[in-house]
Amino acid sequence: MIQCPDCRSMIPDDSAFCDQCGKELKWCPKCKRPKRGTECPFCGSDLIPGTRYLASPGGGVSPETRATLGIVRGGTASAVGSSVSETVSGDTPSAGNPLSASLVGNGWRLPLQPGRFGRLGGIWPELGTCQYVSGNHGDIRRGPDGWEIVDAGSTNGTYVNGLRLATGSPAVLKKGDRVRIATLDFIVE
Repeated sequence: MIQCPDCRSMIPDDSAFCDQCGKELKWCPKCKRPKRGTECPFCGSDLIPGTRYLASPGGGVSPETRATLGIVRGGTASAVGSSVSETVSGDTPSAGNPLSASLVGNGWRLPLQPGRFGRLGGIWPELGTCQYVSGNHGDIRRGPDGWEIVDAGSTNGTYVNGLRLATGSPAVLKKGDRVRIATLDFIVE
């Protein structure tokens, strides 16, 4: 995670744009961190736009990730501001926690997959229709015990079986669990 130099929100470290304020990040190619202004206050390097930085060799993003983001050699992105899903190898289903699971509710089936979710985009764009979901609401990841959901400091909270998650504390999801994201209710299937 990195901090947006403009709004100070914590965002994924592979972001070309801030998930919260929407501003394009300016990256220092030497320090490999986003900064404000036109040059890095620490090393003096010229700052470059986030899409160009992520597309550049050594920009901290692998070719596979660039393909996932839709970044091409010219530095444009079709999924600007998206968080990149991490790849976890060696996953095996555990009892009550299969590899292919979904959150079902509100007329949606949201497949569990690693990545960020919220009103401003991520793995479930459907959530953008709910004004009570925070822009950068939380994360889904594969942990040692199965799928985990983590609240990223959202305003209206993330709940599992009626219990509100503390910011940054993961909850393992099992089949039949009730999940509430702000005002939206789901069941893990």
